[in-house]
Amino acid sequence: MRPTLFTIGSIDVPSYYFMGMVGLTLGIFFALWETKRKNLDMRLSINGIFWVTVMGYIGARAMHIVFDGFLEIYLQKPLAMIALWKGGLAFYGTVIFGLPTVVWFFRYHKAPLLKYLDLYTYGLALGVGIGRLGCYLNGCCFGEISSASIATRFIRFGLSAKNQFARDILLDLRNNPYPVFPSQMISFIANLLIFLFLWIFIRKRYKKDGTIFGLWMVLYGIFRFIIEFTRADERGMFFNNLLSSSQIIAIISIIVGIAIMILPNESSIKKESS
Repeated sequence: MRPTLFTIGSIDVPSYYFMGMVGLTLGIFFALWETKRKNLDMRLSINGIFWVTVMGYIGARAMHIVFDGFLEIYLQKPLAMIALWKGGLAFYGTVIFGLPTVVWFFRYHKAPLLKYLDLYTYGLALGVGIGRLGCYLNGCCFGEISSASIATRFIRFGLSAKNQFARDILLDLRNNPYPVFPSQMISFIANLLIFLFLWIFIRKRYKKDGTIFGLWMVLYGIFRFIIEFTRADERGMFFNNLLSSSQIIAIISIIVGIAIMILPNESSIKKESS
């Protein structure tokens, strides 16, 4: 656990924020790479990236505050809502706010929406994976107590220690917390594999626009639904604590992803008619 990755002068650079910026930078790189390869409008793609990034961060922050159960805390300190560098982002909020933004933007410009969604997806898959490294370094998004060989013991007074103390599992914060399942590292590996699968095996083989985005929604949704069962950090829970908010969204994501892949769209109709 290393909440502060490094220091520049008197400024601490948080690991969570730094890894998020690395993921965003690489995501933009791969999106622009594909924009050029597919001979799409580079300027339009850059503008789309800008708007989806802005709205994505707003959505990720809003979902963390509202659905993860932190609204009352932030209402007491409203200025803390804009302190993104301190963490507190819910990834699915990025999709919930970012996707309508992308749809509106490219429809407004009368551009092929699904083509741009596909090329943005590679960066999305890689970016969320790298972001999980930031979670690991920050000590958030941790799993339940585990005796597995891959379990991680975080520092005293860290987030997992405070969680165990609040649940009366750890009796004194000065003691070392119990090892927990490394949900963050599993998420990093899984998202990296999803990215590599899409980039290496699917990127140059798919025929129908929207395939990459739809397939990512299905793969990520399935993984996210499963990994949520291993997590112990505070999140919004529903249906008598049966499912988390992320699991509910994951189910919707899987359904929408399947629909995008199997239902006919403009590109598939054109290819059939030709």
